Amino acid sequence: MGFIILSDFDGTIVNIDTAEYALRKFAQGDWHAVEDLFERGEITFEECLRRQFAMIRVSKKVLLNELIHITSFRPSFGNLVRYCEEQQVPFIIVSGGLDFLIRHFMSLEGSIERVEIHAPKAECTANGIKVTFPELLDRTSVNFKDDLVRHYKKLGDKVAYVGNGIGDYPAVCAADFSFVIKDSPLARLCRNTKFPYNEIEDFQEVIEGVKKLISSGTKTQGMRSAN
Repeated sequence: MGFIILSDFDGTIVNIDTAEYALRKFAQGDWHAVEDLFERGEITFEECLRRQFAMIRVSKKVLLNELIHITSFRPSFGNLVRYCEEQQVPFIIVSGGLDFLIRHFMSLEGSIERVEIHAPKAECTANGIKVTFPELLDRTSVNFKDDLVRHYKKLGDKVAYVGNGIGDYPAVCAADFSFVIKDSPLARLCRNTKFPYNEIEDFQEVIEGVKKLISSGTKTQGMRSAN
């Protein structure tokens, strides 16, 4: 039995949601209406992203040039990657964002060879960005994030999940331990549903939390319930 950390990227590892920013800046269509359909449960997380990204008709270069000066990493992210490497704890980025953006920023941060990225493959075309999602390993999974959590739990691993968005909620619920970005949409949803979670602002808090979890062998889903 091992311990694995899965983390969302946009708004979690980095300070902004790069995909949402791209939609606000470049989308040709009502991407908010698609978001509303998802939040009402009328379409899946994957279908929501598929429709929204199809509204973006610009090149990778344009997107990268737009985001490079406004995107930064959450404090202590590099420390968490090093901690995981030292402790031989796998660290996997699980994101609904654009894979080429994630890889670019991870390369700049110097961690591209030290983490695994589980995200839809994106292709910029004249008809918008086409995304292909990871195939579900369990057909009963809510989305591909939740699916990866379930996969590792079935292998007997303990899974910690870090996230900030509504799309992360099924994964947080399925994980053994949850870390949620303070004041995020996910934090509000967890509060509303009274789901226990550990609220964070800095990845050092994840490091300290994981150290305690590993040393104590606790089996609870959250170390404390947020008020």
